[in-house]
Amino acid sequence: MKAGLSVLGSLLGMSCTLLAMPLFAQENIRVVTRTLPSSSAHKECFALNENQVVRYWYRADALIDFNIQYVEGKKTIFELRRDRQALGSGGFTPKVARDYCMVWTNAFNKPVLFRVELARLAR
Repeated sequence: MKAGLSVLGSLLGMSCTLLAMPLFAQENIRVVTRTLPSSSAHKECFALNENQVVRYWYRADALIDFNIQYVEGKKTIFELRRDRQALGSGGFTPKVARDYCMVWTNAFNKPVLFRVELARLAR
């Protein structure tokens, strides 16, 4: 019984710690649920530096394309490409500080529902 109370106490302590976290931590988390019409894309852009990482998780009810990109002059540079996936996750740490975009594209002729969760974290 004491072990059960100890675990409960630990969980309650953790809950209090989580509630006491500064608000800026929540500003670096983004959750998006969208329906992508046929032949369309959804883009999430943000500034990143070498001391940050973006963790991402997404899923869709059909296959979609995903990439991480940035623009240099008139050229679009692709840091990562994943084609035809319904589920994906990972982390991205830039080599250079700049604005990056994550893009999900529906290349099919029917709408696709998808959800993404992003977290920008310090390394």
